[in-house]
Amino acid sequence: GVFPEAQQDPVIAIAAVAQRQGQREPFLRAVFTLLPCAPVRGATVRSFATERDLLQVGLGPKTPNS
Repeated sequence: GVFPEAQQDPVIAIAAVAQRQGQREPFLRAVFTLLPCAPVRGATVRSFATERDLLQVGLGPKTPNS
């Protein structure tokens, strides 16, 4: 395999799991995708129409300046 080239290979998914130290289970499981995908059991899935929107993802509510 070759490392993806930014001009040719779009980012299609970003996944994140967050766990507090000492806790057994993660408190956050999130998947962010370019275009819709099937549900992911146990995770929040957010889909975006463009790579730009995907890469500017945030977990909180959207605000006019973000």
